[in-house]
Amino acid sequence: MKILRRILAAILIILIAVFAYNRYDHADREHRPTPQALAALESDSNVTIRQGDYIVFSPADSTPARGLIFYPGGECDERGYAETLRAIADAGYLVVLVPMPLQLAILGINKADDVIAAFPDIQSWSLAGHSLGGSMAARYALNHPQLLDGLLLWDSYSDKDLTGSGLAVAMIHRSDKSLQPPESYIKYLPMLPEDTRYVPIVGGNHLNFGSFIAGRMYRDEPPAELAHDTQIERVARATINFMDSITD
Repeated sequence: MKILRRILAAILIILIAVFAYNRYDHADREHRPTPQALAALESDSNVTIRQGDYIVFSPADSTPARGLIFYPGGECDERGYAETLRAIADAGYLVVLVPMPLQLAILGINKADDVIAAFPDIQSWSLAGHSLGGSMAARYALNHPQLLDGLLLWDSYSDKDLTGSGLAVAMIHRSDKSLQPPESYIKYLPMLPEDTRYVPIVGGNHLNFGSFIAGRMYRDEPPAELAHDTQIERVARATINFMDSITD
């Protein structure tokens, strides 16, 4: 019995050490929201914001019938997307930002099910995601095309074949002057429908689809050529234009 207790104690110590190290390391990897992003979480006369199981952005002066569900990127504090999503709500859409388990959308692919059930008055849903969140949004869309009208990939791609999904799809991506998606995405483009809309953000960078203090992976990246506020505006406008076009 003493040997068994010692083995169990050793296992417990190892598990605690692994958990503690992971949390410490995660703090260094995590992309944290900027002060501007946190300020964008305050309601005003244009947009009402509620924080609970989700962060919900809604136009203050109307009751929207069309909505956008958003999956954040991997190890991104979801609040970092507040500026971009707030602008979309200001255009008349309900926007639901979905926190993910351990900040990894791969652990919450079907979270959109709960959102759709929680807002029965929304008649038309689109699903968007950034980076890992976009790829997981694409997986959800593949398996639930009847629940969605549109899919938006923010600097992301689908690794599953969506060509027969019947969905309207847009890829909003960083680009250089060639206007092409990042080279690592090219091999995945045949997975998207032929009428996919590609919206290049020339001079943008990966993290500036939101407002983040970069974690370890992007901390040493060179500054974006495009001003952060300009990139936020262009991403929001491209998203609004896409949603307007599929719900008119």
